[in-house]
Amino acid sequence: MMLGTELQNLDSNLKQVQETLLNKWTGEGLTKHLAQQKQQHAECMAQARADISKLEESVDSFRRQAENNKEAIQQRIDQMQTARQDIEKVKMQTEGMSKQEAELRGMIGTSVQQIAKEKELIQAQDKVTKQKMEELQKAVVFFKDRLGLKFRKLDGGRLQFSFTLIDAKNPDRAFVFTLKVDSKYEVVDCDPKVSDLDNLVSKLNTTNNLSAFVQTMRKRFKQLV
Repeated sequence: MMLGTELQNLDSNLKQVQETLLNKWTGEGLTKHLAQQKQQHAECMAQARADISKLEESVDSFRRQAENNKEAIQQRIDQMQTARQDIEKVKMQTEGMSKQEAELRGMIGTSVQQIAKEKELIQAQDKVTKQKMEELQKAVVFFKDRLGLKFRKLDGGRLQFSFTLIDAKNPDRAFVFTLKVDSKYEVVDCDPKVSDLDNLVSKLNTTNNLSAFVQTMRKRFKQLV
């Protein structure tokens, strides 16, 4: 009796399951289920498209950023190359300035040496001139009274010698020559003219014997009388 009841219940349950499956997978149920699946699929596709669009935007953004970064890096590279070129130019200019400075120092050193030599030469010439002036002073003192010599110092290192007592007919007649004293002797004026004056001056510069030159000049003047 109990077995029969259980079989009836099982049969009833099987029928319900069969009706449910038939309603779900056939006819209106299947259509509704397919519509739901289609809707879900459409929603999933829409979401996927949205996600893909966002990803594409992100990729585009990353690409633009990469391009910007690339341009920025290239600009920095260009700036570094320009800076390197500027550094090389400054380096070359500095080396050139150092070379010029060395050359200038050498020129200054040479100039200082030349100035020192010229100074020594001037001092030596001054010493010679001083000695010659002293000789002149001595000659003037020696010949002043004996030879009727008058002496006068002129500007520009010149000394004027004037002889009298040469012309017996005119004892006051003056015989004059002017001697310039520098590093060497030079007669710049002579009245009356003496024919071999150049030779006499050359001998004076060789011997530095002013006394002999003055006596010889007096003799030449006397020969002209």
